[in-house]
Amino acid sequence: MESVFVYYAHAMCMYGTEVEADEIAAITKHLPFYDIVDPSALQTKADKSDDGMRYFFRVIDYCDALVFSRLLGNITSGVGLEVNHALTRHLTVYELVNGKIVKTTTPVKFLSREETLKKYALWRTTVGLDKPGDFNTRKERTNEVYSS
Repeated sequence: MESVFVYYAHAMCMYGTEVEADEIAAITKHLPFYDIVDPSALQTKADKSDDGMRYFFRVIDYCDALVFSRLLGNITSGVGLEVNHALTRHLTVYELVNGKIVKTTTPVKFLSREETLKKYALWRTTVGLDKPGDFNTRKERTNEVYSS
């Protein structure tokens, strides 16, 4: 049987966190027939000198579907670009909403890069950190993901 891939589009500030792990668990539960393509594991492969998003668009082109999540109720800039790219390629697109999967067929509006960076900072100081040591834990997990 051939593999079927779903690209998991989510905010970079979530990479290596418990929130990311929870979302992956929800995706696995609701879309068990897909193998998840997690861009956090591909960060070192993206060519930053050639508009790093192009690399991820090519990865999406090899996938069968895309699932995305919001950050603090907003679609971040990279996620929005990925979702709209997938829709132009006629891929099935799902949104992860409160642990459930909802199919979407219309292009999304998303934050600018500057607005996204502000949301990252807000998320890190509120939702993303439960206790002072969490930042170091997140950084270590992120480094483990990047080294694979």
